[in-house]
Amino acid sequence: MLHLLAAACLTASLATALPAAASTQGPGEDYPKAVVLRATTLTRALAQRIHLNEGQYVQVRRIHLRYLNERHELEINLAGAPAAERDEKLAASQCAYEQALTALLQPVQRVAYQQLRASFTAHRL
Repeated sequence: MLHLLAAACLTASLATALPAAASTQGPGEDYPKAVVLRATTLTRALAQRIHLNEGQYVQVRRIHLRYLNERHELEINLAGAPAAERDEKLAASQCAYEQALTALLQPVQRVAYQQLRASFTAHRL
């Protein structure tokens, strides 16, 4: 979980700056602005690495929005909870994120995604 998040953050930091139009929320999105910006940045960075088509881009962005929002809410709601409980709930959230993303990607894209994750994990060690 942490390796994936660190990899995504590192990738996002290497991505180009967001244009002003990308920071606006679309209809029906009631996510915090910070979550929307981060999801857009992560999606763009991932799209550059594994070459998403337009439909996949929209779906991956939704997956990122849900995951980042859920993670943010869990961190707030579990602030006083034991570490084991926090880790368990965050791990479950990451597992659901990984499954949703994997189900969306084509086989070649899955391989590229796994290689991207592995390279960032190896770099972190």
